[in-house]
Amino acid sequence: MKLKPLKQWICDSCGELIKKPEDGWWEYLTDTKTNLVSGFRIVHYGDPCYYDGQALRRKNKIVGDMHLDHMLTSGAFGHMLHWLELSKAKQIDEDIEITEFTEIMRRLYLPYWEEARQYWEQSFKDGFHDKCGFSENDLLGIIAEYGK
Repeated sequence: MKLKPLKQWICDSCGELIKKPEDGWWEYLTDTKTNLVSGFRIVHYGDPCYYDGQALRRKNKIVGDMHLDHMLTSGAFGHMLHWLELSKAKQIDEDIEITEFTEIMRRLYLPYWEEARQYWEQSFKDGFHDKCGFSENDLLGIIAEYGK
């Protein structure tokens, strides 16, 4: 699926295109027993794509969320990094699931990642890249090769 970098995403709930930031929502879960923050995702703004907060509360999880267009600001980027830093330094009780966190950061702030990630594993298996190249040229190369 051809996407406009940092302007369009694939919804983690329904799999359909989020056409513009104003149509998107960013969510995550906090486990109230362990304080683990995980379940980061980008979804359409509005039901039915949102997490089911009531069902999750019964599982000791609470939903955190924000409008996607706000998440794309430099202030939100700085806040995300600060949140991670505080978590890893144990200056807050929350512990962030690092693999999920880095993936959501790539999706929000790395041009061409949202489109290239659709082909990431296959292009690695084919020897097209080594999973270390995240430059625009690397990602555009993957898209050109696999997004035909």
